[in-house]
Amino acid sequence: MKKPEAPLYINLAYESLIKRHAQNENPLGPSPKAREAVLRNIHSLSLYPDVVLTELKEKLAAKHKVSPEEIIVSNGSGAIIDYLVKRMMSDGENMVLPEISFVAYKLCAAIYGREYRLAPMENYAISLENMVWRCNGKTRLIFLANPNNPTGTIFTHDEIAEFLNRVSPETIVVLDEAYYEYVDDPLYPDSIQLYRKHPNVVILHSFSKIYGLAGLRIGYGIAKKPIIEELEKNRLPFMVGSIANIAALAALDDQEHVRKSARMNAEGREYLLKGLTQLGYHVTPSQGNFLFISFPTTRERDQMHDTLFANKMIVRKMEAFGDDRSVRISLGKTDANIRLLECLKK
Repeated sequence: MKKPEAPLYINLAYESLIKRHAQNENPLGPSPKAREAVLRNIHSLSLYPDVVLTELKEKLAAKHKVSPEEIIVSNGSGAIIDYLVKRMMSDGENMVLPEISFVAYKLCAAIYGREYRLAPMENYAISLENMVWRCNGKTRLIFLANPNNPTGTIFTHDEIAEFLNRVSPETIVVLDEAYYEYVDDPLYPDSIQLYRKHPNVVILHSFSKIYGLAGLRIGYGIAKKPIIEELEKNRLPFMVGSIANIAALAALDDQEHVRKSARMNAEGREYLLKGLTQLGYHVTPSQGNFLFISFPTTRERDQMHDTLFANKMIVRKMEAFGDDRSVRISLGKTDANIRLLECLKK
């Protein structure tokens, strides 16, 4: 009999018996201010949204100390990855990716028939040296997730600064920072500082993770005006819905919710890292809201996955990301983290 697949995308409430440890969602959900804003504006569902998103762009520009003309907002940062591959690459050009990283990079390359070159990892961390060596005169895009999804590792400010000095200014370097609000390592890059020095840098941020708006699909990018203008060409209007825009505006006003989410995440990350390591699992130290566990064999990986699934806990296998002997465990609320660890102890 075929084993049932884990229902990654089924709508299951956090209060239900099933615990979602697969999608890197914020278990606290969105800010109360965002919830209230959505409810106040629920009557506007029949109206088309602001096609320019002026207010949101201005608020994001002020937050990052850039111009609104340097902001692009879309239906998730994944959509901007799609735009970059579609608009910024030509026939014969390639992109360079870490060997184990966010699945959307390879997926978009496949959709548009673009070559991608994989750079080997070092201890499940991105090797910027290997990334450099995989580049050639046809490399148009480099994608770097920091923290890296799914391994949770980071590279430092000095490391990426040196890397940018070695990469051709004609190559666009995408710093995908979907999880940057969870980072507590003081050596994490100041990407805006790097962006001001290097016009070929593009920064991606998301409202799906710490802001808890994954279901509304909204994210944004920071890039120089010529890149923004190129990405906006031939893009359909109304890609961001009015409710997503309203929720994002309210969420930005509640930085206490962001700090609370980060504190809870750091505590859960330390608890599970310590507990899983004591049980003998090989856990990569993480700066995200998830932990990456590697196994000697796929069979041993499946044993953990199936044990948790049988106990109504869903974790993510990593084949699509580039590794068939690992799982990624998203951090939950305290009770969910305790339940997961106790299940594995038994």
